[in-house]
Amino acid sequence: MFEMVSFSKNVVEIPCPSCKFPNAVTLREVRFGLTIPCRGCKGKIRLVLMNGGLRKAERAIENLLDGFPKKIEIKT
Repeated sequence: MFEMVSFSKNVVEIPCPSCKFPNAVTLREVRFGLTIPCRGCKGKIRLVLMNGGLRKAERAIENLLDGFPKKIEIKT
């Protein structure tokens, strides 16, 4: 059975605007626009979506996955 893929738990690294230290965040955190502490300089990083980019990317991936067969038969 085909299940919708959720990307909310996927982790991406975002560099701190101040110190450039890479900070791991989930796409869910980005979607909700949370403010996270930088692990490097301890400053605050406000996660802001630009032009619906995250949702556009999710839709593009979902459309790609819709083109795959629902069932794959493997012959041995």
